[in-house]
This record gives sequence, structure tokens and C-alpha cells, in this order.
Amino acid sequence: MQIREKGYYKWEGELKKGSINWLPIFKNGVKSVYNKKFSKLLFAFSSGWFFIFLIAIYLSERDEVKTAGNMLGGIIKKIILSNAHLFHFYYTFGYFIFALVLLSLFSGSELISSDLKYKSYTLYLSRPITILDYIKGKYSIVLFYLLLFSLVPGLLLLLAKAIFAKNISISVFTLLASIVFPVLISLFFASLSLFFSSLTENSKTVKILIFSFYFFSDMLGGMFYGIFKNKDFFYFSITKNIKQFGTFVFGTEDSFYTPGLISGSILLGLTVLFFVLMYSKMKRTEV
Repeated sequence: MQIREKGYYKWEGELKKGSINWLPIFKNGVKSVYNKKFSKLLFAFSSGWFFIFLIAIYLSERDEVKTAGNMLGGIIKKIILSNAHLFHFYYTFGYFIFALVLLSLFSGSELISSDLKYKSYTLYLSRPITILDYIKGKYSIVLFYLLLFSLVPGLLLLLAKAIFAKNISISVFTLLASIVFPVLISLFFASLSLFFSSLTENSKTVKILIFSFYFFSDMLGGMFYGIFKNKDFFYFSITKNIKQFGTFVFGTEDSFYTPGLISGSILLGLTVLFFVLMYSKMKRTEV
């Protein structure tokens, strides 16, 4: 074995590019989000809607509730006993959507802005990773938490319904819809949070922008509808578009009597737009 003298010498190793170079970004990001202050409180809040539905599904399988004529019995008969309505109502209720907004804000607002603030973005690219690897890593962090509190609870509700009813009565269409819908909505909120995170180094400003975009979209939709009495103005509202897109995916009745495919196209278009703008911004930052 060759013995070298003390001092500097040229490194003779080789940098190899792996297939999942973004994995370390994902692992570190998930841990940092989990260790944030108030994270456990937010996770508990985000889980609340799941436990409410879990109780409702249990009650729906009890004979005394099925035959009840009170309001609880009526709600359960209308929503819980129809699988399509069950998942549509679960995934499009205001509580659930607001929880996703908070999760995307909490997990995504600092992912890029902090890298810009501390000039660590260029350090990422000095390693054998590309801009797309960097973005994949950041997306994976936000999607991990969004899907953990959307897709995973939905599948657990499906399992609970099968256990309580002692049979699997859900159709393949509803099963696929209950998987595809939360994934698409999570992609939208991930793109939203990461786009605003790439705009500024101030994470507080990013949080304000994310929340304002969600809040004012609903406010504009309601305000214009109140003035002009035209339900097409609900296309300005993020919440209304998610609900209407849900009617298209799950095949339930329309929420405001406009094509759900249009709402889905709006959400998909915004997802792509946010991604393209973020990628362009990071490309300019690299230069």
C-alpha cells in the first residue's frame, strides 16, 4: 500500500450519481418538520376528522341507528351508507381542506425559503444532484405529511367499514377514486406551498401568502356570487373547486351545478403553473 507524505494531493475518487439522490433531503426534511414546535398539536387537529368519521361508520352499522328517524340517523343513511358519498364528503369537507392548508403551510413554507436565506441552495447543487432532484426531495417532504393525513386515513376508513359491516361492498371505481383524489389534491397543495416558499427568504411572509391565497380565493368566489348571482364565480374559490372536482371523481351530484371536470382542470392547471414558476425561479437562482 502506497504511503503518502503529509500535505495536499489530488483526490482520485469518482462521484457517482444514484437513482434516488433526493432521499437524504426527504429524510432530513421529514425529521425537521416532525420536530417543529406545535407539530404534534397540528397532527392531532388533522386527525380529528378521521376519528369523527370512524365513529360515524361504527354507528352506521348498528341497527338502532340505521332505523333511527332522528337527524343523526338521517345523516348516516344519506352519507355513510353510500360509499361514493362517504369518501366525497370526507375528502371535500371544509375541516379536511383547511387541515391540508395548514399541513402544507407548516411542512412546506420553510423548505426552500430557508435554503435561500442561509445560502444553502447552492451547496445542494454542488453535490451530484440536479435541480429536479432538489425539487423531488422538497415535494416528497410535503407530500409525505399531506398523504399521511389524507390518503392513509381514507384507506383506514375503508378497512374500518369492511370490518364493521363484515363485508367488502365498495366498488372498484370508488376505491380508485378514493386513492386518486387525495393524491391529486395533495399535489396541488404541495405545489402551492413550494411555489410561495421559492419567492422569498422570509418564511413568515410565505405563510401569509399561502394562507391569504386560500382565504381570499374563497372570499372572492363568495363575494362575486353574492353580487352577480352567478355560480360560475365559484371557480375563483379553491374550496369550491375541490368540492366540485370531487363530484366528478366520485360520480356524486354537483355541488354548484357546473362541470366538475372544469374545476379539476383549474386545479391541475394551477398545480402545473406553480411547478413551472418554481422551477424557473430555482433555475435563475442557480445561475
